[in-house]
Amino acid sequence: MSEIMTENQFEIKSFIKALINELTIITFAMVILIIIIALLMSGYLSKKIDHILIGTKKFANNELDYRIKVTSKDEIGQLENSFNEMATKIEKLIIEEKKLNSNLEQKVILETSKQKEQEQLLIQQTRLAAMGEMIGNIAHQWRQPLNALGLVLQNLKFSYDIGELNENMMSKSINKATMLTNSMSKTIDDFRNFFKPNKAKEEFSINENVFKAIELVESTFEHHHIKLEKHFSLEEPKFYGFPNEFSQVILNILTNAKDAIFENKIDNPLVIVQTKIEDSNILISIKDNGKGISEEIINKIFEPYFTTKDESKGTGIGLYMSKLIIENNMGGKIEVKNDDEGAIFTIKLPINNN
Repeated sequence: MSEIMTENQFEIKSFIKALINELTIITFAMVILIIIIALLMSGYLSKKIDHILIGTKKFANNELDYRIKVTSKDEIGQLENSFNEMATKIEKLIIEEKKLNSNLEQKVILETSKQKEQEQLLIQQTRLAAMGEMIGNIAHQWRQPLNALGLVLQNLKFSYDIGELNENMMSKSINKATMLTNSMSKTIDDFRNFFKPNKAKEEFSINENVFKAIELVESTFEHHHIKLEKHFSLEEPKFYGFPNEFSQVILNILTNAKDAIFENKIDNPLVIVQTKIEDSNILISIKDNGKGISEEIINKIFEPYFTTKDESKGTGIGLYMSKLIIENNMGGKIEVKNDDEGAIFTIKLPINNN
C-alpha cells in the first residue's frame, strides 16, 4: 500500500506539473492574442476617429458638402452616420439662413432707399414751404424801395410837366432809381444764395449767419410791429459745418415766433435773439412772448408733419428738418421750453467739432 501511494503521489505531482506548464503556455498565448487584438482594435478605432476629426475640421472650414464614408454597421459606423445626418441638417440650416440674410439685406436696402426718398421729399417740401414764406418776405423787402421808385418817377413826371426837368435832375433821378433797383436785385441774390445747399462743410461765423437770417425777415417783423432784439457774443464764435442750412434753421424758428405772436395778437410783441459761448459750447437762443407752446404738444413739435397751423399755413416739417440739420448734420442739439411769456428755442453746438 505504501509503495502504491508513493507511486500515485508521484504521478499526481507529474500531472499537476504538466497541467501548470500547459496553463502557463495557454495563458501566455492568450495574453499575446489579447495584445494583438487590442492593437488591431486601437488602430481600427483610431482610424475611424481620425476620419471623424477630419470631417469636423472640414465642416468647420465651411466645406459643408463633406461627408464621412460609412464603412461598417457597428457603433463607430452609427457615429459616422449620425455625423453625416447632423452635417446635412446644419448645411440645410446654413443655406436657409443665407437666403434669409440675403432677403433681409434686400429689404434693408429697399427700406433705406425708401427712407432716403422720404427724406428728399421732406427736404423738398420744407424748401417749398420756406420759399412760399420767403415770397412774403421779399414782398416786404421790396415794398419800401418800390414806393421810393414810384416817388422818383412821379417827381420826374411832375418836373417834366412844369418844364423844370433838366440834365442834373435826370441824372440824380436815374442814380437813385439805379440804387433802388440794385437793392432789390441784391434781395433776390440773398434769397437765392440762402436756399443754395452747402455741398461741403466749412468754417463760418455764427453771429454773421444768424444776422443773415434776421435780415431776411426783418422787414416782415417791422410790418407786423414786432420788436427784434439782438444780443450777440463779443467773442466771435466759429463753427465747422453747413452755414446755409444753419441759417435756414434760424429763419424757421424766427418765422414760427412771428406766427405765434401774430396768431395770439400779442401786445408789444418781442423776439430776442442771443448768441454766447458757455462750457465749450456755442449757444443760440431765440425767445418770444407769444404765450408759449402747450405742454400737451411741446414734446411733439419736432415730429414730422406735426403742426398746429392750418394746412394752408404750415406743413409740420420745418422744425423736424431743423432738428435733422442741427443734430444729424452738425452734431449739435436743439431744444425748446416755455417761460412766463413764451417759448425759448436753444441750439447747442460743440466748439471743437472739426
